[in-house]
Amino acid sequence: MTAALLFDMDGTLIDSEPIWHEQMRAFAREHRIEWTAEDAHWTTGRPMVEWADRMRERGVQMEPASIIEAIAGSVADLVREDVPWLPGSRALLARVAAAGIPAALITNASGANARAMLDVAPEGALRFAVSADDVERSKPDPEPYAQAIRRLGADASACIAFEDSGSGARAAVAAGARLWFLTTQLTESPVPAERTIGTLADITADELFAALA
Repeated sequence: MTAALLFDMDGTLIDSEPIWHEQMRAFAREHRIEWTAEDAHWTTGRPMVEWADRMRERGVQMEPASIIEAIAGSVADLVREDVPWLPGSRALLARVAAAGIPAALITNASGANARAMLDVAPEGALRFAVSADDVERSKPDPEPYAQAIRRLGADASACIAFEDSGSGARAAVAAGARLWFLTTQLTESPVPAERTIGTLADITADELFAALA
């Protein structure tokens, strides 16, 4: 069976959730709407159109796509300027690239955010990204993972997916992948996970490659 690695982005490879939350708050202040810490927490792992719709309900006079473009663009620029790598993630990606193991990025963020991640990742680590711009249904629907597995030419049951959110975990499992869950956002996965780790620093590349084989 052909195996591959499937990486979520926010909360898995990089600690960008605080950047998203701050840019949402800045946007809300600019448009004079309420956007609380509870609202920010609610957005984690959700399709972007859901929080854009909530902002419109609060009074933002813009189309959802324009709201997303404004906030996601700011986040992408900030990530490129100073990558908030989570412990172990960049080093692991470098080993994946050196070993030539097929890997892809699967995210509910926009294409701009995905491209920013591909730009800063070690060369050859991530072959492509599947973002919200590439699918009709984002996580928790399995479509993003199914598309990535198909494009990699891999067998779903031989793939390991790294996720930190409930919606992402559900999407990976529904697509048939093996789930390794990171507790950067939640204390445990809402669906059965093969392994649970704190960050990617908690595993070695050799350990991962052995599990993949």
